[in-house]
Amino acid sequence: MRKLRFKNRNGILYFGFGDKLKSSRLKYTNINKNIIISKFKQGLLDDELNINDNKESITIVSLVTIVLDDKVATVKQNSINTYRTLANKHIVPYFKDRIVLEIKPIHIKNFQDYMVDRQYSKSTISHLRGILSDAFEYAVLSEYISINPIKMVSPPKIKKKKAKQKAFTLDEIDIILSNSKTELRNFLGISFFTGMRSGELLALRWDDVDFSSDTITINKTLSAGTIGTAKTSASERDIEMISKAKEFFKSQQLQTGIKNSFVFLNTKNTHFINNEHFSHIFKNLLKKLNIEVRSLHNTRHTFASIMLNNGIEPLWVSSTLGHENLKITLDTYTHYLPKKEKMSIGFLEKRYKNGTDIR
Repeated sequence: MRKLRFKNRNGILYFGFGDKLKSSRLKYTNINKNIIISKFKQGLLDDELNINDNKESITIVSLVTIVLDDKVATVKQNSINTYRTLANKHIVPYFKDRIVLEIKPIHIKNFQDYMVDRQYSKSTISHLRGILSDAFEYAVLSEYISINPIKMVSPPKIKKKKAKQKAFTLDEIDIILSNSKTELRNFLGISFFTGMRSGELLALRWDDVDFSSDTITINKTLSAGTIGTAKTSASERDIEMISKAKEFFKSQQLQTGIKNSFVFLNTKNTHFINNEHFSHIFKNLLKKLNIEVRSLHNTRHTFASIMLNNGIEPLWVSSTLGHENLKITLDTYTHYLPKKEKMSIGFLEKRYKNGTDIR
């Protein structure tokens, strides 16, 4: 339900939506606010607020705005930012000023087909369906429409194309790091040798780095310009700072450690809003070095592949990456596990060293 806005004007309680506020002719008190809210929920203020007159003209875009505003109190700010970006990029330009009453299931199907034709991911379309569904549910509750059209249209079937990741070799890593300037070298060195996500690294503060115990505490991430809680509960973790990673942390400490703030700082001495700065110069460096261009996220993939390929315990790798369970790690990186030509079952060989009479 759309939230009422209240204002105190010379001790009088005003209420309404947006900038259109009406006088209640009551004193501005919490009791009177609750009375107004109760009347609103019972529909006793519909005429006074022109809600009924609005049914014929309310647009899907305005309803999307309302439901996203309502989510602010219950949903992480990172998610709200993502939903707003998706809505502004896709829903607003497609539906424009279309009236809610005009939207039929066929229009939803056409919108989905439009998104599929432009090769948007299953995840993006799913998020958009969720936003639209919430908007239509609000319309049903407000009695603008009787049926949520989203429920009558199945999600499109999209075959998820698994992006092929090609890990950097240790030789490539050496070339990249030796040709990087200080800030980029430290960023890449930490990324290659911790497996941290870029958002986690850019949200990292110096008080998260413990050189005495060689431990890094990861409990935050950067998303859509905002630093919030970790991606999942499993993403909150303390990881071991291996000696090679420590080398780059120590180097970076000389750059920003004295400020006792974020490990990586932009020119305004605050945290970066995204990884575009590092991503751009990283890709330019790869081109310059004639190394196959890969995304910055590939540093995380490289960490996992190198560790597993060199016989490091998979459970340690999974925990360091912040995967929810070992299965995720194995499903993704099984092909990097060393293959043995012959399995030696030592405890059986030792026990039955004298052979057996079984024929």
